[in-house]
Amino acid sequence: MNAWKDLFVTTCLLSHQTERAAHRLGVRFFLPSLFRLRYANMGGLDIDDFTRQLGELKSFEEHAWCGYWNEIGQQYEQQAEKLILTGAKDDQAQATNFLIKATTYFTVAAFPGHTPLRMDAYYNARRLSDRLLPMLDGTMKRVKLDIAGENVEGYLRFPPGEGKRPFVLVTNGLEGTVQEIALPILKYRHADIGVFLMEMPGTYDYQRPMSSASEEVYRGVIEHFAAHPRVDPSAIAMVGVSFGAYWSARMAAVSPLLRCAVVSGAPLHHAFSRWSAVGTPEIFVAALTKVTGASGMADLRYKLEQLSFEKNDLFHRVKIPTLILNGDRDTLLGTKDSLALGTKAPAAFLKLYENDDHCAMGHYREWLDLTFDWIRSQCQSNGSTVA
Repeated sequence: MNAWKDLFVTTCLLSHQTERAAHRLGVRFFLPSLFRLRYANMGGLDIDDFTRQLGELKSFEEHAWCGYWNEIGQQYEQQAEKLILTGAKDDQAQATNFLIKATTYFTVAAFPGHTPLRMDAYYNARRLSDRLLPMLDGTMKRVKLDIAGENVEGYLRFPPGEGKRPFVLVTNGLEGTVQEIALPILKYRHADIGVFLMEMPGTYDYQRPMSSASEEVYRGVIEHFAAHPRVDPSAIAMVGVSFGAYWSARMAAVSPLLRCAVVSGAPLHHAFSRWSAVGTPEIFVAALTKVTGASGMADLRYKLEQLSFEKNDLFHRVKIPTLILNGDRDTLLGTKDSLALGTKAPAAFLKLYENDDHCAMGHYREWLDLTFDWIRSQCQSNGSTVA
């Protein structure tokens, strides 16, 4: 069954018939189950309700896609505003919950970015998250950095008080937004660790496509915070999710400033092969084409091959402690790259979650707990103070 579906999805990709097929089969047919899990994790959505909503949508075209999800987001935002006006304490808690859901649905509307209405939804989600996150964590603020010719915007927080603290740079992937990682990480707002959350170069608001040169963006961000008066420069970690995990692994190989790294679901070499597109929905390939600035499928394959860890002899250069996470049944990118890094990096610890998919989204909260506990242990072993 899966083989036939992969063949059909690939045929639709190559013939550009996905939209036509979605009119009959619905968008849910073309989206992996992890799509539902990631947004359910982000906004605390009921997975059955979100699955039903996906089942009712019959188009990826931006007017239909954005209109559908924006309407749901607007309903939650309107409900939140009514509750906020009452001033009642119990109503404020429910209003916050509705704002989280509104932000999530606007973020879904922005998937996977780049078209005008999807970018409008992206800015709408960002507007809400800029309002919401300081309500949930008074130390969280949006900052803009001028790094390597790019405006790098993200959320920054430090623990209250003075003195240097361990620091974590977190980056997400191909069509991930900063609020998608910010909301779940609020759980760790009491940790005695500084955090900066950023989107991957080439996505959404960046000016230049993602390429090997994007390494300089991450290098510049790491160097900026290494010089920050609140950061312990000997206790800097990097966490990457999906394609963002490519960059956490790459920076683990090339940056002398990182103490440790977490790599969740990274494409590194095998995922860039000519066969990697088999079974991949057209909307993901279109997003990757835009992010890399590729002119077509052949150019996309060439640009991805230039990133290969094997081609650039990067596997063996990852010498710092590296926690590698994934599901053991990654249907989007496969597990070969996670296994390869776990085998070739001398200080790697590999954790594959049983019966889980790409980035172990079914165990998202569990591996986030593991990530922060592991980073704490690495920082403590380096003599840094962390609670």
